[in-house]
Amino acid sequence: MSAATVSCLVIETGMPPGSPKSQYSMMWENALMDVLFEAGHIVSNGRMTRLDRKPEESFPAEAKKEYDEAKKNGMDYFLIAVVDNPDRTDAAKPREVYLRLFSTNSQKLIKEQVYTDDKPVSAKEESENIKRTIGLIANQIK
Repeated sequence: MSAATVSCLVIETGMPPGSPKSQYSMMWENALMDVLFEAGHIVSNGRMTRLDRKPEESFPAEAKKEYDEAKKNGMDYFLIAVVDNPDRTDAAKPREVYLRLFSTNSQKLIKEQVYTDDKPVSAKEESENIKRTIGLIANQIK
C-alpha cells in the first residue's frame, strides 16, 4: 500500500487584526502534521490564513489558491482546519475547530469532524484530544 499525499491548510478566525498566530492554531497545525505523518502519509502545509469570522461555506474561497497548488503538485487530499476563536467579549463560548477533508480529484467533501474545546483540561489531555480528533479524519485517508 502506498502512502497518500495530504496538503493541510489552517485557517484561524476571530483573532484581532495584526496579532501574531495563536499558540492554539499552531498547536493544531503541528498536530495535523504529526498525526498524518505517523499514519504513514506524506504531508505538506500551506501558509496559515486568517479570516475575520468562520466561513459559512465548507470550502472557503480563501482556500482555493492553496487547493489549486496542492492539486497541481499531485496531492491526493486537501485538509482544511478552521480554528474558530470566539469573540473575546463572549468568554463562555468555547473554541471550535472544523476539520474538512477534500479529494483533490473532485473537491468533494469526504469527511468533516468538529472539535469543541468546551472544558478546561491539562495541556497533555488537550493534546491527546486534538490528536484523537485528527485521527478520525486520518482514518478516512486511503
